[in-house]
Amino acid sequence: MLLHLQVKNLALLKGIELDFTPGLSVLTGETGAGKSILIGSVNLALGCRADADLIRSGQEEAFIELVFSVDRPELAEALKALDVNPEDGMVVITRRIREGRSTGRINGETVTSRRMREVSSLLIDLHGQHEHQSLLDEANHLHVLDLYGGSVLRAAAQAYSEAYKTYRKKKEAVKAFGEDPEAAAERLRYLEYEIREIGQARIRKGEEDALVSERKKITEAAMLREQLSVIREALSGDTEGAVSAAVRASQVLSKSDPGYAGLQQSLQDLESLQQEIRAQAAEQLDALPADDARLQEIEDRLDVIRRLKHRYGGSEERILETLETLKKQQQDLSEFEGRREEAVLELKRDQKELVLKARALHDVRVQEAARFDRAMEASLADMNFLEVHFRTEVVETNRYRADGADEVRFLISTNPGEMLKPLTKVASGGELSRIMLAIKAEIAGLDGIDTLVFDEIDSGISGKTAYAVARKMRKISRAHQVICISHLPQIAAAADSHYGIRKHADAGETVTEIRRLQEEQHIGELARLLGAEEGFGAAYENAKEMDLLMKKDREGEQT
Repeated sequence: MLLHLQVKNLALLKGIELDFTPGLSVLTGETGAGKSILIGSVNLALGCRADADLIRSGQEEAFIELVFSVDRPELAEALKALDVNPEDGMVVITRRIREGRSTGRINGETVTSRRMREVSSLLIDLHGQHEHQSLLDEANHLHVLDLYGGSVLRAAAQAYSEAYKTYRKKKEAVKAFGEDPEAAAERLRYLEYEIREIGQARIRKGEEDALVSERKKITEAAMLREQLSVIREALSGDTEGAVSAAVRASQVLSKSDPGYAGLQQSLQDLESLQQEIRAQAAEQLDALPADDARLQEIEDRLDVIRRLKHRYGGSEERILETLETLKKQQQDLSEFEGRREEAVLELKRDQKELVLKARALHDVRVQEAARFDRAMEASLADMNFLEVHFRTEVVETNRYRADGADEVRFLISTNPGEMLKPLTKVASGGELSRIMLAIKAEIAGLDGIDTLVFDEIDSGISGKTAYAVARKMRKISRAHQVICISHLPQIAAAADSHYGIRKHADAGETVTEIRRLQEEQHIGELARLLGAEEGFGAAYENAKEMDLLMKKDREGEQT
């Protein structure tokens, strides 16, 4: 359930923090006090579009935080499926809105608005002032009936779902065999060509990397051979003869003058070093591989591999996987007719099974619809419908969907002698509000959502009907946490927790404040809703009587 709401710098909400309780919480206040802004802040935290214009004047950002407790294991598992792990049984959703951007976080982790909506849909269900219009969309009626239905309906729906999945799978299999025999033969020839092309290449995993490495070695060896040849040639021929001539000349000089002995020795050392370097260069040159033919083989092989990568996948692994896939397709097409006939027979069998399961689901839905109708008529009678008839029409079609072949719509007659008609043609706004509440009361605890928020859905009702709606809301709050923004004293009197919303001027600013009301404040607010002026008077006494009446109702429910 929702434990805590914090809002900072959002329009009139300068800074509020509210702690919510189980049961029915009602928020009331003067028109324009900021009730709609409060609901808007909750919507923002749930992932709705953020507008920078909502930031309070003079502030750089607005901030909203919702803190939920997660007590039910099934809810915790559903959240984990969305990669949200409750921390100490808590989920904290925050939204920070700045000019040009907003940031949402769940338990401190930044998430997209879409993820915020997915997660929050498991935690809270917000019904705006016109949200009950969803009842007019008959596509939602089947979901309501299935949610209300008991274990027998769920079992029938599960059996149908499994049959539907099998049928769809077989239908796709038949579709794969849908081409005519000539097209299949052409396809088979092309498959054989592709298989032959890949097979003849004899691709091996890692072969390309090995070839590239080998090519690099051969290419580097060619460069080394070239440079060693330059050294060997430079120290041969004319250079060698010149050094030998210099040595002979130095010998003549040293015989004539011993002072040239050092020059002679240096030239002799140079001649020895030249011969040694030339010999080393020749030896290393002979040791290097010279394989131009192998280099060409490598280039040709790399061309084959890269061409196949371009056609069949981008890697040697994908080429080999493609080969296996093509072989499987070849096998399937080789047995085309036999496999196609077998698939068609299986599809017919599965279609018959689907029809049987759809009929079984339809029959259970009809039974559950009758039970739902009785419950709805009783619930609507509780909310001051004088003579109401409610029917859930379940029509079997031949259009098989994931949720069955039925079309469901709600019919109602709200006055004596009137024929049953679709909701779209009968119900007024106030009646739709009560019908929606009746539905919520009947499916309370079945939809897995702990917190319901109602934003002034009690518009269009008053008097005795308002008392009936208040009691119905309180009934819903026994299975859900219900938070309701209302303008009706009857609903406020039914609250387990009553919060007052007021707007006032503070240092030249307009500020909205929200606080939980104590007993006397609660009575005073009821009197204001009843139209009391300052000093209260008779309205104050009426407020005390209304509060006492609702307290007795609560005590009666508990006993």
